[in-house]
Amino acid sequence: MSWEEFQANAYRDPERGLYILDGDERGLNDVELRAVYDRYVQTGVLVVKPLGRR
Repeated sequence: MSWEEFQANAYRDPERGLYILDGDERGLNDVELRAVYDRYVQTGVLVVKPLGRR
């Protein structure tokens, strides 16, 4: 999954402008979200399944 796909599929709280992953109440800004992508998604450690897909 590319960075653009990951970012587009991440839920972004419209009020705070922060990304919410797995119920993380604190939220992540763009730099923090990219760090998650670089550390887990790009390396294949984390599997991301967009909602509504099997």
